[in-house]
Amino acid sequence: MERDQNEPGAGKEAMLNLAGFLARSAVNGPGTRAVVWVQGCPVRCEGCFNPQFWSFEPADVVPVSVLAQKILSVSSIDGVTFSGGEPFAQAAALALVGEKLHDRGLSVVTYTGYTFEEILAQGTPSMQHLLRVTDLLIAGPYIQSLSCTIPLIGSSNQSVIRLSDRIPPVISPQHERSSTVEFTISPDGTLTATGFPTGRLVQAFSLRQMDEVHDHVAL
Repeated sequence: MERDQNEPGAGKEAMLNLAGFLARSAVNGPGTRAVVWVQGCPVRCEGCFNPQFWSFEPADVVPVSVLAQKILSVSSIDGVTFSGGEPFAQAAALALVGEKLHDRGLSVVTYTGYTFEEILAQGTPSMQHLLRVTDLLIAGPYIQSLSCTIPLIGSSNQSVIRLSDRIPPVISPQHERSSTVEFTISPDGTLTATGFPTGRLVQAFSLRQMDEVHDHVAL
């Protein structure tokens, strides 16, 4: 397990390297949630939906306080979902964001390529901190051969683990993946597909990108 990239800077000036942000989503966890995609992932699952988020090169670097205020400025949301990239590679800073959101009554969903057992047994203090402020954990590497249509997960080996009472028990009947894909058009015209698009849809986006259409697929 890689060392938390932010562990030395887990103070007031802790910074986050972000890959993307979506103010409102209905497919990245229970309810309506802001979504934060972090930049950088040491797990790098084969068939990953977001390989462009693997690199730890600086993308959009922001202070904890700026990200927390950005999320808190969004009205009528239930909380935030941390995705990536690998959130536990920036656990120190994300844990601080999570604490600020808890103070305002919002919940935290965290996606990770690590298993719950790996984080408990091998995680750094910062990773344990992020685990403590996470209300719902979706854990485990994406395994392409186990791709499934169960809401909230990408492959059947992954676990949905409720860690607090802030989010009610998640009852997720199986349904077609198409019902868990969401499209958002930003004011600058950027199209974001988020959730769990099929391989065919991801391929279609890739072809459009090759035609220099600035679309963005983030899951």
